Amino acid sequence: MEVEIKHFSEEYSAGARDLILSILAKEYPFDRPAYSDTDLEKIGQIYGGERDSFFIGEREGKVVGTVGIKEDDKDSALLRRLFVSALHRRKGIGTKLLDKALEFCSSRGYRKIIFRCTDRMRDAMRLCEKKGFKETEALDMGGFRIHKLMLTL
Repeated sequence: MEVEIKHFSEEYSAGARDLILSILAKEYPFDRPAYSDTDLEKIGQIYGGERDSFFIGEREGKVVGTVGIKEDDKDSALLRRLFVSALHRRKGIGTKLLDKALEFCSSRGYRKIIFRCTDRMRDAMRLCEKKGFKETEALDMGGFRIHKLMLTL
C-alpha cells in the first residue's frame, strides 16, 4: 500500500508523537539536550497557525513519517520534525514529506526555509541538500554539532 501525505489532524497525534520520540530515543539519545519536545504534546496548536503546518505520512492507518513548518518571521519558515520510521526509509517518503512542506512554504510566501539538525541526522541533511538547502552555520555542542541549513525560494 502506498503512503499518503496528509495534513495533521488530532487522530494522528499519538502516532506522530510516538514515532518522533521513539526515533529520538533509539537513534539520537545523545542529541536530546539540543531539542525540546514540548511541541509534541500540542501538535495541532503549535503548528496550527495560518503560516504553520504539520504533515504526516500514513500507511495502513499508521503514522510512518512527519514534517512540520513553523513561521520564524515574515520571510522565514523553520522546517522541523522531518522523521521517517526505520522500516519505511529509502522508499521516497521523506522526499514526499519534504516536497509537501516546500510546496506549503511557497504557497505562504516564505522566502527562506531553515532546517537545523545534528551531524548524526545524515539522511535528513542529504535529503535537504538534494533539494537545494545549503549549510550556513555549524555549532559544536560538546560531542555533536548542530547544522543550520537554508533554502532560498
